[in-house]
This record gives sequence, structure tokens and C-alpha cells, in this order.
Amino acid sequence: MSENEKINIKSLQLNLSDEDQLKLVSKQLSELKKKGYEHITIDFNIFSEQELKRNNIDVQVFKKIKTTQELPDWVVIKLMLAGGKLKRTKFKARSINE
Repeated sequence: MSENEKINIKSLQLNLSDEDQLKLVSKQLSELKKKGYEHITIDFNIFSEQELKRNNIDVQVFKKIKTTQELPDWVVIKLMLAGGKLKRTKFKARSINE
């Protein structure tokens, strides 16, 4: 099945620290099953801000690269998390035209 053949029937925003919200997921899945749905896709998305904080990424550098290069958040984050090859370079200075 291709991405074009999928239909979004439900979307939930959850706080993983809230046990009641976690129970809601199970309830929602049971309801979908009762309605006759057999196959679903679950996508996990987070806010960019959380990923930046979790990986201790410099927010100003992130924003500068994002606006200068006109790239989506996930591409910039992946770039900034690239292996050790960039750590010993002047990547920060070059990427924001310093």
C-alpha cells in the first residue's frame, strides 16, 4: 500500500507522562477494531523543540540553518546529529555564515 492510498481517520496528541492518556490509546484501538478496521498505521511525531532539547542542540544554530537553507526541521536536526565527522570541523561557523 502506498502513502497515497492512506486516509487519516484519527489523530491523538498524548502526554506520555499521563497514564490516563496512555490508556486512551488502547481504548481508541479497541474502538477502531469494533468498527471493522483491520490494518492501521501508527506514526509517532514529536515537536522539534523536544528533539532539540533532548539532544542538546543549539537552538540558535538550528534556526539559522533552517532559515538560511530553507529546510524542514527534521532535515536540519538529522544534519546536526550527523556522526563525529562534523564535530572536528568549523561546521557551526560555516553553516550560519559566521
